[in-house]
Amino acid sequence: MSDDDFINEVMDGLKKEGFLMINDDFIDQLIITLHANVTAINSLTEVVKVENQMLALNGLLPTGSRQVDSLKGLSTRIAEIAFNVEDVRNDQR
Repeated sequence: MSDDDFINEVMDGLKKEGFLMINDDFIDQLIITLHANVTAINSLTEVVKVENQMLALNGLLPTGSRQVDSLKGLSTRIAEIAFNVEDVRNDQR
């Protein structure tokens, strides 16, 4: 049995016994916070895109293209976490 399988088995056992219940208010606030972070990061991504366009107009090399990709990746990962937390909440109910 792999470590991941063992951990999943233990976690499932604890959940069945009611030891992994997380307060709904906490989960709801966590989900709201994660989605707010995604919104903020998406806004920052747009700012970086505009900055790149302005640099290009001034004949300067755009320096933020990697920033845009990095921010998009971060936003996607946080959104995935938020959806996973929502799944945990729904499973708990």
